Amino acid sequence: MNHAQTQPQGTEYTIYTFERPLEKQKGDIVWKKHATSEDVQTALSEAQSLYDSRKFHKIEVKKKFFDPRKNRSVDQTFKVFGNRGKPDIRKVMMIGVMVLCVVGGFAASYLLGAQ
Repeated sequence: MNHAQTQPQGTEYTIYTFERPLEKQKGDIVWKKHATSEDVQTALSEAQSLYDSRKFHKIEVKKKFFDPRKNRSVDQTFKVFGNRGKPDIRKVMMIGVMVLCVVGGFAASYLLGAQ
């Protein structure tokens, strides 16, 4: 009697969404399974659309396939869209100060050179 089980041979792509945390919220980011597709282009296109909507902090596409060598299904992260953060205010201020210094330097050299 043959006890070999038939295993799924197809590859499956699952899209997970990660909610944007509120500014003052502490704790874990909430994630949800959004959709599953057997077509990689469909999954990536949907994930990109979700990410472009700016409703989510991060989108992950996971690839699930059967590994015959290990005789089991394997999940692995295929593509991540996200972790798009706000610009660091310190960096923005440093750039602003540098621009003012450069403009001030040019203005001073112009005024001193005109005399």
